Amino acid sequence: MASKYLLKGGIIATCVQGSDGARVYKADVLVEGSTITRIEENIQAEDDVELVDCENKWITPGFVDTHRHLFMTVLRANHCDYLLSEYFVKMSWFLRRTVQGDLTPEEVAIGTLAGCLDALHNGVTTVLDHFHAALTPAHADAALRAVLESGARVIWAPARQSAPTQLFPHIEYGHEPAAGEWQRAKLQELGALDGGKLRPDGRVTLGLAYDALWQGPLEMHQEYLAFARALPVAVITAHVVQNTQILQWRDGGLLGSDVVFSHCNILADRPALDDEMWAALKDSGAAIGATPVDELGMAHGNPVALDALKRGVKCGLGVDATSINSGDMFSQMRAALQWARGRDHEHIRLNKLAAPFHNKYSSADAFNLATLGGAEALSLAHLIGSVEVGKRADLLVFDAESVNLAGAADPVAGVVFHAASEDVELVFVDGEIVKRGGRLVRDWVPVAKELRQRAKEIRERWPEEKLEETWKKWYETNGAPQF
Repeated sequence: MASKYLLKGGIIATCVQGSDGARVYKADVLVEGSTITRIEENIQAEDDVELVDCENKWITPGFVDTHRHLFMTVLRANHCDYLLSEYFVKMSWFLRRTVQGDLTPEEVAIGTLAGCLDALHNGVTTVLDHFHAALTPAHADAALRAVLESGARVIWAPARQSAPTQLFPHIEYGHEPAAGEWQRAKLQELGALDGGKLRPDGRVTLGLAYDALWQGPLEMHQEYLAFARALPVAVITAHVVQNTQILQWRDGGLLGSDVVFSHCNILADRPALDDEMWAALKDSGAAIGATPVDELGMAHGNPVALDALKRGVKCGLGVDATSINSGDMFSQMRAALQWARGRDHEHIRLNKLAAPFHNKYSSADAFNLATLGGAEALSLAHLIGSVEVGKRADLLVFDAESVNLAGAADPVAGVVFHAASEDVELVFVDGEIVKRGGRLVRDWVPVAKELRQRAKEIRERWPEEKLEETWKKWYETNGAPQF
């Protein structure tokens, strides 16, 4: 397998730290091992370099996903019409009485592997995996093995949580002490391997998902997060939807540049320039992982990705789960951008303000969120997120003569508004080709075969009618849970 590649004659489109907008220019790109070593015109190929013809092609950074639950690909398309409240009752709550608590390690493994390959096929080279199905050590081991063999760049963040053991008349977590013990031991074991590097090349690193602040004294959380950071974990991630958890993290001294909060839709209703939640994020360097497609559809609240970008708060995009929506970043870029534009136009109309000369938000803003913005959110901008000499070769090559893209002069607008997974011809992760000629290098057929079978078995155990009964009982007894 070649370890040197010369991408010849392409158009590079990339954001660069410290610059507004995106840079677009024609140049060759030399990849040696895992690294981009030269970017200039008319590089001459040496004998040991594989030449990749990039005439009429666009070269961009790989997309960076700042919030995804990879294992949920085993439930692909199951939750497309769910509300967030409905999802929690049907999917996540009650050990062995709803879907998540009943998944086997094998089902978690194939979902995780398929989720990684789905990401790579769509040009997503880096994923922050919020893994909230660590029901047992076997589940955790199965998911990690799948991540390691996939070839994707992943921050694998197992969750510090246990499944509920009782749903009615109120939720109880009967396995919490035991779960806390083994999860801490597992985190310690993995952190000791090589400073949190779970692959020797550093392509997979250890993170922590921590949606636990609602229970127990603050001192317990301060101790646990200090323990995790000392290992170290690369990223600590938590869900924030419509609660004030950001202020709890601030007041407890828990915020830092290693924290990524998914969603943060509560901030959409806090427009003041001096708002304390926004300030807490910016001052601490904490980031947002926005997933606008499902945020809009599941009643999380309104997306805040473009607000964050304009306020100087670190933010990237994410898919959340392929059980809800597709695994591509094209949909997320379009949803984030067009939602922000639509809201801005509505504000102008309702307040009878002067019509704008241009849109407030551009295609380059959305492109930034999906690439460099995501890398900044994950504290990886020194390694990935842009096409620059010295960075890791996480690269995409788009066929600019495809049915979707032919005739487009601006690759940034083309990628954001017109591209699809079929236009991603070549994908590099860490200098390794994982998709070539529009097809995954890894054989997808056996993965798809097992995925279909495992998904079928889950649906047979958990028909929608059965789940609907549980949701109806909860809703009539307690109303919709709030997040």
